[in-house]
This record gives sequence, C-alpha cells and structure tokens, in this order.
Amino acid sequence: MVTRARERLVDAAGALFYRDGINATGIDRVIARAGVAKASLYNNFAGKDELVAAYLEQRLDQVTRLLDELDAAYPPSRRVDAFLAHLEHAARRGTVRGCAFANAAIEVSSDSLARTVITRFYDRLERFFTDALGADAREPDVRQLVICYDGAMAIAAAWDDPAVFTAARAMAHAVARGATRDE
Repeated sequence: MVTRARERLVDAAGALFYRDGINATGIDRVIARAGVAKASLYNNFAGKDELVAAYLEQRLDQVTRLLDELDAAYPPSRRVDAFLAHLEHAARRGTVRGCAFANAAIEVSSDSLARTVITRFYDRLERFFTDALGADAREPDVRQLVICYDGAMAIAAAWDDPAVFTAARAMAHAVARGATRDE
C-alpha cells in the first residue's frame, strides 16, 4: 500500500537526489523536504537503498510512459528523433541534469537494490532503440544510440547547453542510416 508519506518521501528524494546527488543528500534533508516525521521514513523504507530504488522506480515509470507514448505516436523511423527532441525541450526548461540512471549508477554499489532498477531502465531504452531501428537492428547500432543518449544528457548538463541534442539527433540519424544499409 502506497501511503501519502511514502509518496512525499519519494518525491522529495527524487528532487534532491537528482539535483544534488545521492551520496550528497542525507536522509534528514529528504525528511525535511517531505515534511514528514523520521518514523515515516522507516515505516516505508528499510533504509536509504530502498528509498533510492523507489526514486528510480518512479523515474522508470515516467520514462516508460514517455517511451510508450512515443511508440504510439510516431512511426519507428521518427521515434528516436522525437525522443531526443523531447529531451532538448526539457533541457531548454532547465530540467536536465544528466540521466538519473547514469548518475545513480556512478553512486550506488553493484549489489544495491537501485542497480536492478538501473539495469531495467537500460534494458527498456535498448528495446525502444531496437524497435525504432526495425527488424534488422544490430546490437552495436542500438548501443551507439544508448551512448548517444547518455552522452547528450551528460554534456547538456555539464555545458548547460540544450543545443547538444541537435548534435545528438544528427548522430542518431547517422546510426539509423548505417543500420539500414545492406552489408
């Protein structure tokens, strides 16, 4: 059962973890931002690792909804471009600080609960790119698109430059053109 306190904790943790980093954000800051009692944290989560996993699950749900919407709204040949255009729009609003999953992967241990959510995100992203490339999608092409995504997210945040996604879109087009060539 999802409680209101749990939702507030996950929302607060998500905002702080994404903005400031997981390791730099203490539980007391999350509790203060959520406006709940400390007992609420431990009634809903065994510890910070579970809270981080819940934050990433929330992000994964958001990304999955977006990718499903793009799958429904665009033909495969336009999905990657639409995805990167969406990210560029978010960056122009100042809401991109890198990929939440890549950022978390750097900070969490390999045996954390969060790591399984991170893996599920990248699996979903790879399926999206595979479907966009079509029946002849090759793993190297799909991986290039994942790297293109991660690189654009990181550089857009580091340089505070949404125009990075224009270059990422051109790179994605080049990968897609290469993926459709006969070998």
